[in-house]
Amino acid sequence: MAAPPDKPSPASEDEQHPEDYDLTLEGVLELLAREIERLQASLDTYRSSDHPSKQALIRWHVQQIDARHDRLDEIKQMILKRNNGEVH
Repeated sequence: MAAPPDKPSPASEDEQHPEDYDLTLEGVLELLAREIERLQASLDTYRSSDHPSKQALIRWHVQQIDARHDRLDEIKQMILKRNNGEVH
């Protein structure tokens, strides 16, 4: 599903460049966790708002959070598999 037209844009002061990212599995895990937190904060804001597209925005945010949780679980499984099932 495409983003609703009123989808919030990322804050420019938080903008990072690709070379700033830790692209290890643990780094990707951290990025996903931060993105989920950001989406959750935005969702909470829309839930308490009177925005005309409130329901569509809430649905979009919930879908995005669910998708990122799925990726988070996949990354965790990859880390476990890499470590032969041992948690470090």
